Amino acid sequence: MKKFLVPMTAVLIALGSSPSLGWSHVSGSITSIDPNARQIALDDGKTYTLQTDVSLTNITVGDKVTLNTETKGKQHIVNKVTKSG
Repeated sequence: MKKFLVPMTAVLIALGSSPSLGWSHVSGSITSIDPNARQIALDDGKTYTLQTDVSLTNITVGDKVTLNTETKGKQHIVNKVTKSG
């Protein structure tokens, strides 16, 4: 039992300390922005919903961006937008 406890503890610590678990990166160009719905669409055809702490002021249609996103059901939730160029 003891020989399983140390590896299992290490895995649980790694999983618990990973803030990006479940999150992935998506890159593309912004094709539309809906500030009222807090949504942006990329050239991949998908619409992404920005969390309330993500600013829309520094992005415009045509910007190349990388999104930190997580899919919950049919929604693509974004917690970070980074301009790519």
